Formats: sequence, C-alpha cells, structure tokens
Amino acid sequence: MEELSPKKRVLKALMGGRLDRVPVTTIAGCGGAINEEMQEATGIHWPEAHKDPQKMAELAIAGYELGGIECVKIPFDSIVEAEALGCKVRYSEKRFLLPATIEHPYSEPEDLRMPADLLQMGRIPIVLQAIRMAREKVGDFLPLSSHVIGPFTLASELVGIERFVIWTKKRPDYVKTFLDFSTEFIIEFGKAQYRAGSDIVTVTDAALTPDIISPDSIDRFVKPALIRISDGLRGIRVLYIGGKYESMVPFLAECGYDGISVDETVNIARIKTIVRDVKILGNVNSKKTLSFGSPEEVRDEVRKAIESGADLIEPSCGVPPIAPTINIRAMVEAVKEFGSTQRW
Repeated sequence: MEELSPKKRVLKALMGGRLDRVPVTTIAGCGGAINEEMQEATGIHWPEAHKDPQKMAELAIAGYELGGIECVKIPFDSIVEAEALGCKVRYSEKRFLLPATIEHPYSEPEDLRMPADLLQMGRIPIVLQAIRMAREKVGDFLPLSSHVIGPFTLASELVGIERFVIWTKKRPDYVKTFLDFSTEFIIEFGKAQYRAGSDIVTVTDAALTPDIISPDSIDRFVKPALIRISDGLRGIRVLYIGGKYESMVPFLAECGYDGISVDETVNIARIKTIVRDVKILGNVNSKKTLSFGSPEEVRDEVRKAIESGADLIEPSCGVPPIAPTINIRAMVEAVKEFGSTQRW
C-alpha cells in the first residue's frame, strides 16, 4: 500500500479506513511530545513557550521534527482554562516542570460568572493563535491536536480538589452547578480550537480517578458532563482521564468519544470487545519505560501494544519532559518496524 501522510494516517486510524501502518502520536497525553532535549535543541524553552504563540507553535512542531511523533500537540500544559478563570498560577523556570495552579479563588456557586469574552481571557488567545500558526506551517501534512481540560478537573481547580470531592458527598447541588459551568466553558474553548485549525480535540480530565471520587459520583455527575462535551464538540474528539485503568474502560467507551487513552496496565486485547468502534490510544509506559528504560525496552512495549490491538501507539501519559529523545525515537522506529506487518 502507498505510504500515507501522517495526517491521513492518524485521521484514518481514528475515523476508519485502510492504513499502511499504525500511527505513533501524543494526542491524548496530559502534555505533549516535548522534552528538555528538544527545548535545548530548538532554543525555545518553557516557560516562555507557554506564553508566546510563535514559540509554542515552533516548539510543538519540534515533536515531529526531532522526535518523529506524528502529530503537533498544543498547548503543553493543562491549566489554561483555570488561569483564564482567575486561578493564580506558578510558572517554574525549570524546563521539566509545567505551570501549576497555586490558589483556588471560588468557594460557592454565586462566585461563578461566565465571561462574555471568554476566548479573550488569559492565555486562551495565545493557544488559539499558536494553533493557527502551527496549521499554517504544517499544512495538511501533519495532524494538529489540541486539548481542553475536563469538567471534573476544571471544577476542582476552581475550588480545590479536596473541597470539590467533599461536595460530591455533601453538596451535590454545588457539584452540578460547577460542572455545568465548566462544561459550558470547555465546549466553547474546544469549538474555538477546531475553528483555529485543530483536527482533534482531547478532553483531558487528569484529576478524574476512582481513587478520589466514588464510581457512583462519576456516573451521577461526571459522565453526563463528559457526554455533553462530546456532543457539543462534534469534531474528532478523544477522552483522557487520570484513572484510565481497565475497570474504567466501559465508562470511557460510553461517553461518546472517537478514541480513548488507556493505561499501560490495560490488556488491550481483552477490552477490544468492550469498546467496539471506539479507538484505543496507548499504551507505552510514560513514567517508567519511556523516561528511564532502554530503547530496547521501549521497543518491546511498542511491539506488545501493537500485537494487542492498539489503534494508535502513544505514551500512556504523553511524553514526560525528562524522557530522552533516544527513547522517543525508539518508540517511533518500533512502530514503523512492527506496525506495518502485524495487522495489515
């Protein structure tokens, strides 16, 4: 079969179609494809690249140019929405640390006010401009992926995770109000990302895990919000949560997304019948193998993921900034070696 462009390969993998091989991407991770070595090689560093659209676009493209990752992922962090809504943020000068919220200014539903100009708030215009710039640079050769923070995570950022979890037990009316507000904000930002040029929008609900919120609360509060976001976005969308264990796969598959990210512990072959047409992104171990393993160990995990039936090969949590480029390249080369012969 004729070799496909990365964009055609990725879109066919998510939407259906004959492939030359499995894609290797970072669509669903919490961050993207950029490590410290790429920052040094390009001379474009964090935190400056979080705040400058041209630097953000150029550094994001380096994930393909230097690492071979078959997508451009913007932005690099997951607090854009929280910062835009007034959360105080700390930007570290260390190039392996992402921005983090340090204050949560909301305490009750009456504090919530949907800004009329939400697309002009905080770094939102920077992210949208970076998407436009990246699209102009890569054209139709590379797929462009962006993300919005998930409703549970955004609500938790606004009020603090401990308070929000307590509310799920004691103030369900507060929980619903904050999730409804977060959902509306997320949909508008996500739709703007498509308009700016993004092919795929990932909903990144990194704080969502059954370790801190009960399955009943997830089904009662979070699932309707995630479904509403999926319906509202309408374009190609992927779902990533913090607790993407095998036990959570039925929940992930029922939320209406085109693809789901799974943890490295998930047996992909076993969940295939559960997810049906939903595509599986995974599941190379980000924190251990990609960051501290050898290229041979990375290669073995890629081969296992392909043989198990992963539709797109990805690090389970994106590329950690400390991961060496040699391991990222090993992941890409292993996909090229095994992805074209195992399944087509």
